[in-house]
Amino acid sequence: MKIYSYPEHIKKDVKEFIEKRLDSGTFGMLIQGDEDTIQDVEDLMFNQDEITGNGSGSYTFNTLKAEQNLTGNWDLLKEAKDGLDPNTDLINKGPEFCDVLIRCYLLGWCFRKTLEDIVKEK
Repeated sequence: MKIYSYPEHIKKDVKEFIEKRLDSGTFGMLIQGDEDTIQDVEDLMFNQDEITGNGSGSYTFNTLKAEQNLTGNWDLLKEAKDGLDPNTDLINKGPEFCDVLIRCYLLGWCFRKTLEDIVKEK
């Protein structure tokens, strides 16, 4: 079984979001590295189900799929828990919560890496 790559999938989702949902002015400000725009767009993406699942509480809308994504990513889950919500009982919250927690944790890094990749492509 191949281990699910959260960074790979989040970066793909971020790129699709940028291409489909941002106007040319906002996109231009991102490419120029405007920190306020970058933060505004990151804040917007944080609650998008198609990127983090944080809006509804699920990215996969499927508990089994969320469990499969977590397989082999336990260290990343621990890092995300320690970084975002150290007192949370992950067992009681369930796999969809854990999947979303990792996505939220990695969003900032993945967003900035995606911007770097887009600038390199230009």
